[in-house]
Amino acid sequence: MSDAMRTFQLIATFAAMLGGVAPSLAQQPTPIPSCSLGDTDWRSDPVFLRSQDPSARGRPGGALRCEQYDLSEYPVGAERLKVVVGRLFETGEGGGAGIEQPVRLIILSKGTGAQERVIGRFLEPYDISRDKPNFFTQLATTPDGGALVLVGWQIRTAYLVRNNEVRLVDSHAWLDAAIAATPPGWRAGPVRTLKPDSLDHNIKGYVALFRADADDPSRPGRADDEGQAIEVDLVVSETRLIAVNTRVVEGNSVQDDEWWERFVGQSEGMRSDRRRLPRGTETCDITAWSMDPDPAGMTLRAAPNAQARAIGRIPPPWKAPDRLGDRGQTYRSQFRVIGSRPGWFLVRDITAPGVAYGERYPRTLPQAPRGQGWVPASLIGAALANTGLARGELRQAPSEFSAIRPVAREPTPIGPGDVVERLHACSGNWGLVEIGGERGWWRGICANQVSNCS
Repeated sequence: MSDAMRTFQLIATFAAMLGGVAPSLAQQPTPIPSCSLGDTDWRSDPVFLRSQDPSARGRPGGALRCEQYDLSEYPVGAERLKVVVGRLFETGEGGGAGIEQPVRLIILSKGTGAQERVIGRFLEPYDISRDKPNFFTQLATTPDGGALVLVGWQIRTAYLVRNNEVRLVDSHAWLDAAIAATPPGWRAGPVRTLKPDSLDHNIKGYVALFRADADDPSRPGRADDEGQAIEVDLVVSETRLIAVNTRVVEGNSVQDDEWWERFVGQSEGMRSDRRRLPRGTETCDITAWSMDPDPAGMTLRAAPNAQARAIGRIPPPWKAPDRLGDRGQTYRSQFRVIGSRPGWFLVRDITAPGVAYGERYPRTLPQAPRGQGWVPASLIGAALANTGLARGELRQAPSEFSAIRPVAREPTPIGPGDVVERLHACSGNWGLVEIGGERGWWRGICANQVSNCS
């Protein structure tokens, strides 16, 4: 037997000895492809099964292939640890790229060149329509020479690598300790950030805090409020991250630089907009429509008061004529909402029913008033827009980092295109809404009456 053959057999034997360490291990010739599936039947993986649309479960599928999405390498002891994030596709008879699957494949390997070996492959759920969660790799070392691999702040599973073993670690297990440390008058959100420091084996976790009454229509929260945060010192156990200390810090200490730059720009824009509005008015950037059933139309007032001077009337609903046997749609007047006061909205750019969709609204009917004015919150409607928020959830404050408020609506969860039951307030592009029996904030409120606001 040649020396090359003996070397190959030794590598294969070593890989086989690691069989119980991770769901799937390398048993292929070297060099290992940057994104490889191994021998695991991924269609039977619990994460894969849970991520499938119910209509796709149980049907035979095409072959799966893996495509590298992200690659990170780290020195760990005398070796290098490679972390590959891959996308999975189901190939079809017609060829091409195939159908992307709602999962990401995490591949951990050690060594370089011919000595590289896969020590674990794992699946994580992924929402294709929202492009969430964000996958990016961070590494924290442990005092005993291990390495904790984090693949995203909103991803609960982390991977603890010791020698050639991989253990799954709950990277969000400390959240209850953070919530317990929340001061009165504040409400904690989900895990916001994890910041490892490999030099001193330190990991810090953060959750955002916002006013507990930010969803109160009488004093709603603001989208440019950075809130506060709870900073948590964390240590790695065998199966979870454990909180050892907690403290309240300024909200800006949580943010990553890119997000913070966007937030500061947005906040400056909102402050500038407020200066152009009547005193005490919150600035908004949403659209809505009239829900006033009065055949004379909805009164536009000079101030947010039912006794204020009427400065115009917004036309009532209008039904477009039937065409080619199709029944014409009933349209409502719509407008931009540029400001909010408790119980009232400041609107402008008012259009008569159907005009925004190319309908010929009759000149003989009441026309849309020009300029801007106030309308009661109880008489306007709108729909949820598609801005990347998860279905079935509202937020406790106008921030994606605030507490999640589940909306248990059947048979389908709330989401883009759904008409709200009530619009209470707005701030920036967020709206405080009631839908599915719950009240909370949704980012993106629209007046599109012919599509799902996507």
